Amino acid sequence: MHLRPAALLLALGLTLAAVTGCAEQVKGNATAGTNAVQEPADPTTTSKKAPASTPASKPASPTTAQKQGDVKITTRKKATGLETCGVLKTADIEAATGGKSTADGGCIHTTTNPSTVITQMVTVPDVADQEGDKKQIEIGGNTAWQVNASKEDCQVTVMLTDDPDVITPAFSVSVLAIDDVDTCATALKLATEGFNRIPNA
Repeated sequence: MHLRPAALLLALGLTLAAVTGCAEQVKGNATAGTNAVQEPADPTTTSKKAPASTPASKPASPTTAQKQGDVKITTRKKATGLETCGVLKTADIEAATGGKSTADGGCIHTTTNPSTVITQMVTVPDVADQEGDKKQIEIGGNTAWQVNASKEDCQVTVMLTDDPDVITPAFSVSVLAIDDVDTCATALKLATEGFNRIPNA
């Protein structure tokens, strides 16, 4: 008795497999026939999608260009052989902030009354990757960007050259204020001061 149900189940399984196989063959042939008609249309559709994705990649180009590509250079500045962090001096920082700096140069200056942290650097223009309100401006006729991450944090980066062989073609000043300071106005003032101090190429 146990063999008969097992044999019955096996037979049913084989029958279902055969029916499914036949059904798949019928569907496969019918679908193949439909696809055969549609396959020429699919490459056309694919080729239509390719141009659509090409313009989609074009908006990425201005973002990339914003880093180092399409920039206006009226005054070409020396961008190699500079002291990376010594463009602005303590007196420049104090004049721009009205505070007292304890630093004697370097990348980072801190001031008291008002309390600020100033960072200066000859660097790469990574503006496109930064978060915050971005505004393209000019300093000395050269393309520059102001990135305002918050009321307390602002960075101004100005292009020194458009030479693709220069590794660090920009000068950047970042102002972080603990007290009530116009960080963007201060960063712009310091970036302009630094830009004017860097020798022309």
